[in-house]
Amino acid sequence: MTLTIPTLTTTGSTYTVEWVEGVQITFKRLYVHRDYNVDAEVTIIDEEELSPHILGPMRTSITKTWRSVISDLDSVSERGDWYQRLTQASILVQEAQRVGAPIVALGTIEPPEPTREILQSIVYEGVPTLIYGPGGIGKSIIGLNFMSAIHHGRSIAGLTAVQSNALVLDWETNESQTYHRQGEILTAWEVDPGSWPDPDAPDSERTGMVYYRFQSGPLWDDVELLSEAVARLNIGTVLVDSAGPACGGEPESAAATLKFFQALRALSPHDAPLQSIILAHVTHAVRAGAKSSPFGSVYWLNYPRQIWELQSAQDTGSSVAEFALHNRKSNLGPLHKAIGFRLRWDEGCSIEAMDIRTNAKLVAGMNLDERALILLRASPHVPVNAVNGSMARALSGAEMAVTLNVTEKVLTPTLNSDKRFELVEGLWKETASGLDW
Repeated sequence: MTLTIPTLTTTGSTYTVEWVEGVQITFKRLYVHRDYNVDAEVTIIDEEELSPHILGPMRTSITKTWRSVISDLDSVSERGDWYQRLTQASILVQEAQRVGAPIVALGTIEPPEPTREILQSIVYEGVPTLIYGPGGIGKSIIGLNFMSAIHHGRSIAGLTAVQSNALVLDWETNESQTYHRQGEILTAWEVDPGSWPDPDAPDSERTGMVYYRFQSGPLWDDVELLSEAVARLNIGTVLVDSAGPACGGEPESAAATLKFFQALRALSPHDAPLQSIILAHVTHAVRAGAKSSPFGSVYWLNYPRQIWELQSAQDTGSSVAEFALHNRKSNLGPLHKAIGFRLRWDEGCSIEAMDIRTNAKLVAGMNLDERALILLRASPHVPVNAVNGSMARALSGAEMAVTLNVTEKVLTPTLNSDKRFELVEGLWKETASGLDW
């Protein structure tokens, strides 16, 4: 029989070579040794044979002789062309594996769309977002609410979301707890958690609940399995809960942090990168108020395109909790205003927008200029012009510094650099044209 020209397809890190006459060879878990020889897990299927699945999965070298593999095939198959097919397949797979992401002349490609907001202000297409805060503050439930909104493409607490199949990678809790938490969210939405076919991935068995995987080891150990699942399930957004164990327990190590972000990038192809939400605890130094990056390594500041600090206020035994997200870094435009949320556990778990200025604990986490503006707007009217006797809400720098618990030396440059403030006869007031925060 004359061999036809085979086709090569990739799904995650799995390579599949097919011939129209019904032969299919898949290569998984490729490993390149220091001598450049390549091992892979090989599976061979022949639809024309009585038993289509005729060999594998077996681990073997795809750069050395196929003698033992051909010997095994000859014992179960009547084909006499296995050497040619295996040689074709190994050449195609090695070339594809070596190329990786191609070098492109940017001026020749079709202009891509600008980066979209997947979850308004918080999550952007194809890049990582980091949300950090103390342990037990509620990062997991907030993250699951965000992922549920993205999975459904549903607005949440006044924030719009673009639909993207969502996957939770969980090092913190377990499948049962996440199931019940997700059920509470969907109950509050009055949404059926059952089957919800995905036209772009008919075999994905998508439901109203997010996809989930229980994790134990560091992320880089599961890249191959997860990259295949991401492609097969049409996953667009991933939640990492949380960064510490995902880095193998060394989030303050530069090497571990770099390896984590490399693994995160490797979960998706270069032309369709995932967006992600990474949850992480703060270090003891940050809790004590020391100047530090949130997690010890500077790469936690460099790699995420958006960084948010989560703060919460909840009374013991209360069914209501209030949260604030403070934007500490943005590579996709100016810093965003603080965002407030209120969670209620009643008929399920509902989330709504709130004004964090109504909660003194949450206001304390805002930037100094925002707290100064709130303080001014709550102050009494006093004379600010001795000539015309005009009145305004105003305070001296010393008064503001005491209330805000900073030195006047720190406060003054902040107010001077913000067009919403002006100094009139020794008193700070809001400018007439000042923009509301």
